[in-house]
Amino acid sequence: MPRTEEKKKIKLIASDLDGTLLQHSARNCNEELFPIIEQLCEKGVYFIPASGRQYPCMQNMFAPVKDKIMYLCENGALVMHSDKVLVKKQFEDTLALKICHAVLDEPDCEVLISGEQTSYMIPKTDAFLTYIRDDLGNHVSVIEQPEQIKEPILKIAYFVTEERRDEVTAAFSKKFGDKSLIMTSGNRWVDFAPLGTNKGTALQAIGERLHISPDEMVAFGDNENDRAMLTYVGHPYLMENCNPTMRDIKAVNCKKVEDSLKEILEKL
Repeated sequence: MPRTEEKKKIKLIASDLDGTLLQHSARNCNEELFPIIEQLCEKGVYFIPASGRQYPCMQNMFAPVKDKIMYLCENGALVMHSDKVLVKKQFEDTLALKICHAVLDEPDCEVLISGEQTSYMIPKTDAFLTYIRDDLGNHVSVIEQPEQIKEPILKIAYFVTEERRDEVTAAFSKKFGDKSLIMTSGNRWVDFAPLGTNKGTALQAIGERLHISPDEMVAFGDNENDRAMLTYVGHPYLMENCNPTMRDIKAVNCKKVEDSLKEILEKL
């Protein structure tokens, strides 16, 4: 069973985006979310969108409250607050380049390489560039080869058909599984992250910095890249339409994040 409510006050709430706050392939947050975040901030509760997305993209998504919240980006490789870096994890350069080239060599995969403020792309199709730049709203830098990147690489993601995702991931896991974390981030997205990097370790670092214990944290999620976060916090919420592989996690069932946030506000 989920851990029961404790006397400690909730001080931090983290929520995944795609499949959690963003339901049914929505591109933007529900407008009702922002007043709720305002109320949480007024009560001294940190609200943190926690996603595999990049920092500039997340700032745009949360524009009405962008200066009042913290951002857990790139699945925990980067945490930003007041435009300052709180947490930053990066790949060793040689390993990052090997992974990038392995993804590029796979015909059915597109690669997305994360720097601190931009997504580096070597698109195989114009449609993929349009999707990342215009549909997802990422700040992008189109390059010809990974060696052109002159900053630390925080995360490497690949985009693949749902039919081939597991097959391709198994092959990459055999090659890089002992050197990198490999996490499913969506039906067609899988992420490589530096060892020890995930949403849970990022929340731990945030908690240590702000003196907030796991029992004072809430988290919402739906997919494998949320597992470490949900098992770390004292109050996990799992979306009812989650990835079936997540059903072993002991958590409160959640249909809509905004409704659960309202209930938490009432208890505060």
